[in-house]
Amino acid sequence: MIIHIIPILAIISAILHIRADLKQLTHQTYLFKPLTLILIILFSIFQVPEVSIFYKMMIIYGLAFSMLGDIMLMLPTDKFMHGLASFLIAHIFYIIAFVSDSIFPANILYLIPGLIIGAIILRILLPRVEGKTIPIVIYSLVLILLLWQATSRLGLSYSHSSIVALVGSIFFISSDVTLVFNRFVRKLKDGQLFILSTYYIAQLLIAYSI
Repeated sequence: MIIHIIPILAIISAILHIRADLKQLTHQTYLFKPLTLILIILFSIFQVPEVSIFYKMMIIYGLAFSMLGDIMLMLPTDKFMHGLASFLIAHIFYIIAFVSDSIFPANILYLIPGLIIGAIILRILLPRVEGKTIPIVIYSLVLILLLWQATSRLGLSYSHSSIVALVGSIFFISSDVTLVFNRFVRKLKDGQLFILSTYYIAQLLIAYSI
């Protein structure tokens, strides 16, 4: 069935994009980067939702804004903040999806790990993001909220959807944090490989949560 083929094509496209990015093959990057998200969006559209139609639509909207963020980040001009804004909106759609079948505000105990991680990240980043402090703080707070809600959702309902959504959220946060660290603090060895691989794993897992 086509629904089983599309994720395989998405994985192949992601691998080809990562290869093109590492080898600086610009034209291939322009092809495979948006194509990967298009395939993940198609996979989401074809899925019969485990949770609800509303949940499915919020995830699809999040994936669409993620694709917009991808396009912004691969443009030759510096559109980093535009890309960050697109991913911020994507995360908000994911949070709305998670809230739609769980309680909000989430259990306060599940907020503690996110706050600790967020405090450490901001302590490292803020001295190095002059002029971008407010956007970085807002983005960090949304990531904390994403992790909080995904964790609480799993605590309320131990289901396939809640498990893959939480794991996907953790991969997404790992990718985002590494991306910002790589840009503003220092270049990491194999940083781009880690950013892209965790990002695509995250998007596929979140799509599977439908």
